[in-house]
Amino acid sequence: MSYVRIGAALYMAMALQGSRAAELGAYELTAQIDLRAVAVDSPYKSFTEGGLGLLRFDEAHDDLRLGRAMLNARGPLSETLWADATVSATGDHSTHAADLTEASLEWRPYPRNALRLRTQAGAFYPPISLENRSVGWQSPYSLTPSAINTWIGEEIRTIGVQQSVTLIGPAIDKPFDISLVAGVFGYNDPMGVLIFQRGWAVHDRQTTLFDGLPRPFTSPSGDTHIEFFREIDNRPGYYAGAEFRYRAQHLLRAMHYDNRGDPSKNDGKDSAWRSRFDAIGWRTELADTTLIAQAMLGDTAVGASADGRGRFILEYWSYFILASQRTGAHRFTARYDRMYTDTERGATFFDSAQTATAWTAAYLWDVGAHWQVAVEAVKIQGSLRQRAVLNQPAAADERLLQLAIRLSL
Repeated sequence: MSYVRIGAALYMAMALQGSRAAELGAYELTAQIDLRAVAVDSPYKSFTEGGLGLLRFDEAHDDLRLGRAMLNARGPLSETLWADATVSATGDHSTHAADLTEASLEWRPYPRNALRLRTQAGAFYPPISLENRSVGWQSPYSLTPSAINTWIGEEIRTIGVQQSVTLIGPAIDKPFDISLVAGVFGYNDPMGVLIFQRGWAVHDRQTTLFDGLPRPFTSPSGDTHIEFFREIDNRPGYYAGAEFRYRAQHLLRAMHYDNRGDPSKNDGKDSAWRSRFDAIGWRTELADTTLIAQAMLGDTAVGASADGRGRFILEYWSYFILASQRTGAHRFTARYDRMYTDTERGATFFDSAQTATAWTAAYLWDVGAHWQVAVEAVKIQGSLRQRAVLNQPAAADERLLQLAIRLSL
């Protein structure tokens, strides 16, 4: 992949932004390039190289790296119809130099009472994360999101339709809003294969819609590449959730998610996985202080079985606690992650199990309106039992230190 070509495309997009401002009206066009100096201490090959390392980079691929080149466009097509699309490049083994991570339309009809309706269709992230809330589904608190939101960025996308309804509290003289959301989607049947083979990870690489990742273990078909957004069993998945927001400072969100994959189905290249989870999280914002806690609990299954539950079943859970303080142009963030997986069924054939913790400390400095400098340290401690299959130590510490310079226009 050519950094020159990516840089030239971003430069052209930035140059056109000003000239198109009047034409686009309320449209927002954001171009960003993120360059990093990376130092890694880990005995494992990164998952981006087909290994079982839990960091985005490994010792053979550190030094100067491209964090992300991103172009996002969002805004109204009409008074009630809005569009949002993001194109990303990560500079690794992506099939395409640049690709979409999201592309959707949202219908926002005028409210006639205290209820507000929103209908979204396309490819987009389901509303799970309380952390990744910036343009391009990035975290404003650190370079690297939590393990939960790392996995969402890797394996999960709504390719379908989502409907939400919100009771606007101020319209009825109440200091809170209550929202309900439901979605129906397809093209997410391989979801679960990565967390089963590699476990939880901690990084900021988002899988694009037409790309995938190298497999740590080759599939029975001999395929060495995971393509996450595919339809195998022709069964739609769904999710449903609720949100409570109090005085724009406190937010509670919960969701149940089920891709309804049929674990007995295989298209000759890959299998459908039955992946389900429940997620709950709380975010509090007091002046310049942000506190977030979020947890996820679920399971995934694959393979034909007499009871239909799957030949292999993996249970997983994770949670994190984050504290972030903003002081003028400076932000300081600390986060603790806890990660766990265990094979409930099929361990005699492939024993996947993980027990790990991660600490992240980040400092972000907004240098004017367009530049940001960030320094971040990540440490992962724990064991991943399936490393023994590759004759690697199951337990070891992995450390990452990175300095990033971001330009956003």
